[in-house]
Amino acid sequence: MDTVLRRLQLTQLEILKVADEFCRKHGIKYSLYAGSLLGAVRHQGFIPWDDDLDICMARSEYERFLSAWASDPQDGYVLQNKETERGFSQSFTKIRKEHTCFLQDIDAPDKYYTGIFLDVFPIDRLPEKALKRKLFRWDCLRYQLLTREFVPPKGSFVQKTVARAILMTTPKRKRPEIRKKYLARITRYKELTNTPTIAIETFNTIRCDLPSDLLDRYTTLRFEDGEYMCFEAWDEYLTHKYGDYMQLPPEEDRAWKHHPILIDFERGYDEIAKENRTSGAVNAEGTNSVD
Repeated sequence: MDTVLRRLQLTQLEILKVADEFCRKHGIKYSLYAGSLLGAVRHQGFIPWDDDLDICMARSEYERFLSAWASDPQDGYVLQNKETERGFSQSFTKIRKEHTCFLQDIDAPDKYYTGIFLDVFPIDRLPEKALKRKLFRWDCLRYQLLTREFVPPKGSFVQKTVARAILMTTPKRKRPEIRKKYLARITRYKELTNTPTIAIETFNTIRCDLPSDLLDRYTTLRFEDGEYMCFEAWDEYLTHKYGDYMQLPPEEDRAWKHHPILIDFERGYDEIAKENRTSGAVNAEGTNSVD
């Protein structure tokens, strides 16, 4: 295995251990999520070529998590989302390790911290009526757009045109307030128990309903050297998301997906930049550039 990738995974595992201990301390339920849950089931740890680590929570647990962290921040780690960092462009939360760097070409290191991270995703509920579900998804799309604040590069011509029009007609100073209104409309169904669950982090997941009982029961699964929380309905979730999830992908698809341009395990981007300004050095021990 790539030694840089493995060191990255072990650093992410450190963050997961902190998050797990924090959640257990505060009585917060979470689950390994997406590729990380798949890794737990199929590999009992990271998918060998995976370069990130994900957990998720029901929206109400997610809100409790953010509130608990605000009153009990963890030394050496930074909680980051759109509310803590205006320039951040995702609708979920990252927990980043201080004095590290994981810089992607989409990042803005002058606007927010870019350390190695764990992703924390909220899971929401759909409303009961069909018409309300259509309006809900439209609210999600607008919420995503005003969170990212750029036209989706992979969208269709129509999607890009509509997105551009919305951004052009929504002044930047008003976007935070409008985003909050959309989020309030999205989360007002969080206490329902019999409707499908939904992840709203991307334009694709907004269109994909998840099982209604996904958030009902939890268990633990082995992941690397520990046991971590996950949905008891993990088989139903993984089948829903991946189909035959025990089947390995083609060799050519077993690759990093985040494409970082700079990784450092001992310094943040600001620390690297400061050292480079004073010494003129480009590379140093612990720094790895990945194309």
